[in-house]
Amino acid sequence: MNIKKYILPLMALAALSACNQEEINTNIYGVSDDDLRVGGLDYGTALMDMEQQVIPIGSPSETTGPGNDLQATDLISSGSYIGYFGNNNNWSHNIEASWNFVDGRMDYIYNQLYTDITKPWVTIYKLAKDSQKPSDKRILAIANIVKVMGWLRATDAFGPIVYTQAGSGSITPTPDSQEVVYKGMLKELSEATAVLRDAQAKILPNSDLVYDGDPASWVRLANSLMLRMAVRVHFKDKALAQEYITKATDPANGGLIVLANQVAKVASSSKLPLRSPYIASVDEYGETRMGATIWAYLDGFKDPRNEMLFKEGTDPRIQWYGLPKRMPLAPTGSQPKTDTRKGASVPRVIEKDEVVWFRASETKFLLAEAALYGLYSKETAQSLYESGIKLSFEELGASGAERYYNQGDVKPSELSNLNSLLSYPYGDNISNGNIVPLWDENDTQEKKLQRIITQKYIALYPNAIEAWTEYRRTGYPYIMKPQDATAITRIGGVFGGKERTPERFSFPASSYSNNPNLSVIPKLLGGKDEGITKLWWVRDNRPVQQ
Repeated sequence: MNIKKYILPLMALAALSACNQEEINTNIYGVSDDDLRVGGLDYGTALMDMEQQVIPIGSPSETTGPGNDLQATDLISSGSYIGYFGNNNNWSHNIEASWNFVDGRMDYIYNQLYTDITKPWVTIYKLAKDSQKPSDKRILAIANIVKVMGWLRATDAFGPIVYTQAGSGSITPTPDSQEVVYKGMLKELSEATAVLRDAQAKILPNSDLVYDGDPASWVRLANSLMLRMAVRVHFKDKALAQEYITKATDPANGGLIVLANQVAKVASSSKLPLRSPYIASVDEYGETRMGATIWAYLDGFKDPRNEMLFKEGTDPRIQWYGLPKRMPLAPTGSQPKTDTRKGASVPRVIEKDEVVWFRASETKFLLAEAALYGLYSKETAQSLYESGIKLSFEELGASGAERYYNQGDVKPSELSNLNSLLSYPYGDNISNGNIVPLWDENDTQEKKLQRIITQKYIALYPNAIEAWTEYRRTGYPYIMKPQDATAITRIGGVFGGKERTPERFSFPASSYSNNPNLSVIPKLLGGKDEGITKLWWVRDNRPVQQ
């Protein structure tokens, strides 16, 4: 029997009770706050909980819980929008893949992205915020890094979130604009690194699922996350971007994630057995398959990472017609489940697969973009771009990176040649105006950006919200259009518009009823609370894909 599984939640309840009631009530379990702090059980339970919520993952007995959470946020929504995944169960079109933002689903997604992380963070925050102990300050610093990692997904999906009033105890808090949230979180990351840089001993090693309490690793993650956010805003606030890119890349501040083995991830271990959240949707439900956009790039670019990411299709006609062994499921959401999954390639997942927060390859692509726009000068954009590809290959155990990025005569594959095999017509072609992997120093700055973001898109897989964010921010990579041309009308757009993804999720109507202070959201957005309204970091001259 896993005693920790039962004891730690009990301790968490005790800690929360003590926190909320101060000293008014006696703890019914006979455990004082001081008792809880022995071994870090009060903090450790909450930290474990937080780390499992950033990208949902849970124990082997929690198949449908984390699996359903991930499905809602990454598989049938953002991952479908940017073509990582295709989905073959439409539940009468009431899914995000069909751009149908029903209130129940939006409430579910917001809770997963924001509320479920906030609850354990508040536990740590209340215990540590007034403490003068260096150990407590360091625990809070790690908790704040995890919080930023999770809340970044929330603000990049919804826009405004409650930030400055978080942890205040208000039952009707007022949200902040995305600009305020970004500036605040960047400051928090800078403060966290300052607290952790001098730490020598491990911090909650028995509870930390990411880095086993190693402070140097947490500093690298905080700096890398700072870099991600700073690069993201450079089109809107160059000065802010430059300030934090400089901080993140200063070796004196602790360094960045630049090696494959420095990856930030949550994985199953003897500390806490975990099960990949992808298993539920991919294997048990049979609802998530290979997406059309990533297929076009992997197949067309002759990418050896294809076989690391997706299994071969099972339809025997593949061999008869001499078609690619790996086939996508187009982003349609309108076909019968049993028909559309036939022959489509399945994401390659196993029970003990980790969920990845941040890889070294992303660092290189971020620096490449910063170098391209004159915000980083220690290496060239080309060398950083090629390093990003090399690291992505290394991270997946693939070979042939140099051959791959020296290709100048390839283009994304077309779907039209698969129509005879599939139960739906699909003829979108994203090769027009697209790029090849080979760097060309004579290209325009815009083409170079397209090249960087396209390869970053492949390297980010399966981090769907992050890839969706990059597309909305930059307009790249080129992605397949939705099969349903009327989808845009469901998010406040005009029928016939050229939008290929929603711009954001909308808040459910019930949220406004429960909290009248949410009335400021349209003002904070600069537009209606609809899926068509752009977020703050979207570049003004974002290209429109034809």
